[in-house]
Amino acid sequence: MTAKTLTSFASGLLLAAVVCAAVYFFGPQQATNTKAGEKPTVEELKSLLSAEGYVVHTEEEWNQATAEAKNPVENTEEQPKEEIKEETPEEQKEEPAEPVVNKTVITVSEGMTSYEVGKALISAQIISGDAWDFANLVEQKGVAKYLKLGTFEINSDMTTDEIISIIFKKR
Repeated sequence: MTAKTLTSFASGLLLAAVVCAAVYFFGPQQATNTKAGEKPTVEELKSLLSAEGYVVHTEEEWNQATAEAKNPVENTEEQPKEEIKEETPEEQKEEPAEPVVNKTVITVSEGMTSYEVGKALISAQIISGDAWDFANLVEQKGVAKYLKLGTFEINSDMTTDEIISIIFKKR
């Protein structure tokens, strides 16, 4: 390379840097005119998230929901206390205690997992144990990826295998 070529190359780089700087500093001010500095309000954020299908809870609502999940509400199918008081102890002893059959309707929606189905079955008192145990059993049977979308009527008389065969079906 000769000195003249090297000088021409350096002059070209200098000219390109000057042009870029001029455009940067004196060009259109679009970036500063946007509303990037303004923050949306809480209500705007809630409405945007709700429109996208998300559920927004306050911290208090979340704590209440987790407390309810840890302490499930007792079965609502039990008789009111007034009716129990009307029966005499002799009548109660004569009748054999029938096992309580819990029935529930489970709706499986898109994006649910076998763990979430297990949690729903446990909260409805259909199965006992842990949701992870249910999810592991489904995985062992090899049907975890065959979760059917829809609404299913399940009761506590069914075995876990029957419940799995209703909710998970190979296509």
